[in-house]
Amino acid sequence: MFEYLAGEVVRIGSDRVTLDISGVGYGLKAPGGTLSKLKEGSSARLFISHRIRDDQMVFFGFSQPEERDLFERLCQVSGVGPASALALLSHITPENFKNAILDGDSKVLEKVKGIGKKTAQRIVLDLRGALEKEDLASIVGSPAVAGVPEGPAADAVRALQVLGFPVVEAQDRVRRVVAELSDSALIAEDLVRLASRRT
Repeated sequence: MFEYLAGEVVRIGSDRVTLDISGVGYGLKAPGGTLSKLKEGSSARLFISHRIRDDQMVFFGFSQPEERDLFERLCQVSGVGPASALALLSHITPENFKNAILDGDSKVLEKVKGIGKKTAQRIVLDLRGALEKEDLASIVGSPAVAGVPEGPAADAVRALQVLGFPVVEAQDRVRRVVAELSDSALIAEDLVRLASRRT
């Protein structure tokens, strides 16, 4: 499987770029964010995804591997093809897209031409669970939050922050849950569940 292509940028079009690699020109379709970072005559490395269509292999290029991975996930959603996935990533930054999915805000996706209400809702439904798990997983082992000791409590505070709680409130909620429970074996997921339900 191809991971990336690196070469000289020969031409930048409205939705594609041509890379010269050892005298061979490779045409890659790319989202607007990636194209805006390129300059003709300069070198570039694009992380790629490829799709077989009829008797052709179509390459898609992205400036970051995370953007490429998001494109591939979108293509796995029923009713979303490469063209729609590229349109979404051309109009919504990966970070804003991720936030819209986690917030369940399908209306943000509906603003993209070619993405109807049902398709937008399906994208949110299909991707939300996986993105939530990744967010929680990325929190564990991340740098400590000021004033919170390492361990499950610190992980729980970080998770609550991802869910939208201010850090002071997150710390207070977790501290009260820990003080009320004698089970020292509670893991971060339990603390998050209990602390988020407090009033």
